[in-house]
Amino acid sequence: MPRGGKSARGRGGKVASQPTKRKRDASDAGTLDGIQKRRTDNEKSREEGREWNHQYYQGVKSTELHGMGCGSCRLGTPRVPFQAPFTCDGRLEFMSGTEGKGSGSIRLCGPKDYWGISDLGVSDAIFLIPFKHIEQVIILPTAAKPTRSNVMYEVVIVPTAATGASSVRRQYPQIISFTWPGKAADDGLSGEVGNKADPASDTYLSILKKVINEQLEASEKSVIDVSEKAKDDLINGMESILSPPMGSTVKSKTNGNLHFLATGVLFNSESLRIYLPFNSLSKVMLVQAHDLKGAKSGNGKIVAFDLLCSSTEPFYSGEGEGKEEETLISFQRLDVTLFDGVREYMKEHDITVMLCEQTFYDYKGDKPMTGFMPMSTN
Repeated sequence: MPRGGKSARGRGGKVASQPTKRKRDASDAGTLDGIQKRRTDNEKSREEGREWNHQYYQGVKSTELHGMGCGSCRLGTPRVPFQAPFTCDGRLEFMSGTEGKGSGSIRLCGPKDYWGISDLGVSDAIFLIPFKHIEQVIILPTAAKPTRSNVMYEVVIVPTAATGASSVRRQYPQIISFTWPGKAADDGLSGEVGNKADPASDTYLSILKKVINEQLEASEKSVIDVSEKAKDDLINGMESILSPPMGSTVKSKTNGNLHFLATGVLFNSESLRIYLPFNSLSKVMLVQAHDLKGAKSGNGKIVAFDLLCSSTEPFYSGEGEGKEEETLISFQRLDVTLFDGVREYMKEHDITVMLCEQTFYDYKGDKPMTGFMPMSTN
């Protein structure tokens, strides 16, 4: 069980009452292209395609994943926009499995004609995700301005092998992200549950959560719906900038948002997602930034703070010898008014917090005067 089974409320935090707003990075375009292009040129190209297509097996042979993709279809969906593992419209099928709850899987039907040309869809890129390989499912409000008939959400599915530092140190598996409507259920939904949905009382969101929770229940988990937490004092949707961690696949700074959840911290951007459950965090640093530019005296005004997380790779724990390697993941330029809330959140979940400060000649221009100066640890 993850450390810190207490309340996830971060005292002093802002209420998550507005849809998340995300900035698109100039570097996103390059990271969103590439692997999803057709893989028919040569053997190397096909092998890269197979590795991408089979990433959610997480190293397990398909023959050992008994019943994967089998059973009855509990829910079929229309095509919806995906952000990862592909960036086109895709369709989902939720299969029951053959060995009871928890044995089911999700079929992601993605880029068409990936392996060749076919009118039957047999050459499309289809991903299989066993529910036993899912760590968490998180539902976020989107940046789109909602209307009564067109509420949209972002659904984030975190594989067990993509928790902690794994999502920045390893190429696969990728955290899944797609856009999902919140409208009343209609004939766009199919399957055993979708066909029985009542438009008067059921929505696309309620049906999706029902089907996913059926499977997650076996591992004592459930969908985390951030939109339902709007009246709680959880800190969600905090704008931040991810600095590329050393030894990671991230090559440039990434604008996104932080969500402090009951199970861990989620960073979400258009091209990248990082999920840090509490069992991946050994300690964090909170660094207050003093800006000397325009200051008349003293150390300058505190204009922002950085959150530096020392994170492990829980899925791969025990594979190597000696001390488990940690990766420092830095989220910068956070709203200083939420400093106390983040500090309390970490303390409530038994994460060691080191308080530091750093002075800048010009904070916006990223011109530091000093390094990190420790203040205290608690």
